[in-house]
Amino acid sequence: MQAVEYHRRIDVLAIGLFGLAVGALTLGVAQVGAIPESNKVGTLVIALIFGGIVQILAGITDIRYHEQLGGTALTMYGFFWLTVCIAKLVSESTSFHLDMVLYAPINFVYAAFSIVMVYLTAYRNATLCILHIVIAVTFSSTALARLDMIGETLPGLLHVLVGLMAFYHAVASLTQAFTGHQLVPLGPALLHRAQPALK
Repeated sequence: MQAVEYHRRIDVLAIGLFGLAVGALTLGVAQVGAIPESNKVGTLVIALIFGGIVQILAGITDIRYHEQLGGTALTMYGFFWLTVCIAKLVSESTSFHLDMVLYAPINFVYAAFSIVMVYLTAYRNATLCILHIVIAVTFSSTALARLDMIGETLPGLLHVLVGLMAFYHAVASLTQAFTGHQLVPLGPALLHRAQPALK
């Protein structure tokens, strides 16, 4: 009798959100001043690896699973973290320093992208949708900080909130994938697709 090989698809979103949680919490804690400025390079490296590389790898895997929404979100957010962290590391390690206004346009573009994601993730669950609302506000406040219109405290607190929400969703996704039950509630979908009429 031939054994049936069982392939269980892993929950890639949990991996990507865990990476986001580590990157966002580290950056947020640094922005509010709890991590000294002398550790800036280390903060950027942690954000680059977890916020950037981990999310990109998870996104590429999600795309291979034909999950366009998750794959697009994870890879695009991952490339944001990768690009910004590399630019800041270059600025820290060379004699010329990049002006903070350089990062304002990319933050505004990602704020708009996150608003689109708010609508799309409303079809998934409430937690993911609310996370993207916070992400959109975080990008907007970060852009204002780069234009010297506000300080770093508000973006820092918002990054901490993003990190905590991402960690919550990662744990919820992981436990549901492992047990088959929603032990950590994510809330219902806020929007529902219209079912095609039967002929």
